[in-house]
Amino acid sequence: MRRLAVLTTLALILAAAAPLAAQDKQDKQTKQDSKGGLGGVLDTLGNVLGTGTQKLHGTVVANEGATFVLRTDDRRTYRVDAAAIDPQKVSALTPGQTISVTAHGGGQAGVLTATDVTADPKGGGKAFQAVSGTVQEAGRQRVLFKTRDGLVLPVDVSNINGLPYLAPNQPATLYYEQGPRQEIVGVWIQPGTAGASAPSTGAPSASAPSASVPAAAQSLEGSVESVGVSELKLQTSDGRSVVVDTSGVDRQALRAIGPGDAVTVMGKSGASPDRFVAQSVQPKR
Repeated sequence: MRRLAVLTTLALILAAAAPLAAQDKQDKQTKQDSKGGLGGVLDTLGNVLGTGTQKLHGTVVANEGATFVLRTDDRRTYRVDAAAIDPQKVSALTPGQTISVTAHGGGQAGVLTATDVTADPKGGGKAFQAVSGTVQEAGRQRVLFKTRDGLVLPVDVSNINGLPYLAPNQPATLYYEQGPRQEIVGVWIQPGTAGASAPSTGAPSASAPSASVPAAAQSLEGSVESVGVSELKLQTSDGRSVVVDTSGVDRQALRAIGPGDAVTVMGKSGASPDRFVAQSVQPKR
């Protein structure tokens, strides 16, 4: 009888404890869910405001020591403060190098602050072209840039973050790449012209070149690899890769030239064997 009473008492105690344990577990879960939900909201808000941690992958456009410029795989540009990174690691970054960056800070509004930078040995790298000139107008979405050859380019800067202050008539260097339709896509605008690999600045022709070519002129034949603002890259028929300065060629004539076209270039040799100064560029028929 006594044994039955003990078992009955034990059963009553367990029955009473079960709801309390379940309630305690539910309270803990609710707190965790509440904390997780708030954390998720804060993380999302940080990302929207550009203050959260971001992991970026892309190509170095320029390295200024304390800061560097990154063009990401999704075709956005960021200026990155590298003060918190080992100076030797930062100094090893070279234009065209593929890297991964962990950063936080300004996002769309300004400069990012890097907390880690890692070179990507598997990245193929990418070369950006540069041309010197002056800023004509500077707005939040667009900058009018005039090259030394007198060509005015409207540059969309809506995807460029941390762009320095640009004043009208200020000398600057435009870094750019070619879009899918061979259009000029601005990547970065750096005040000043120091260090820019700008093409030759010969005066552009006011009209189409004359059909007659001086006797001393040389010719190149080959296939166009790319077309820039004031130059094009040519794969010659004998297998050489030559950069052709087209600053003296009529712009209207060059509009019909694109990558893959077979052309004949008339002109003279440049300062090195891989450079050539064009007087005319004609598609081969």
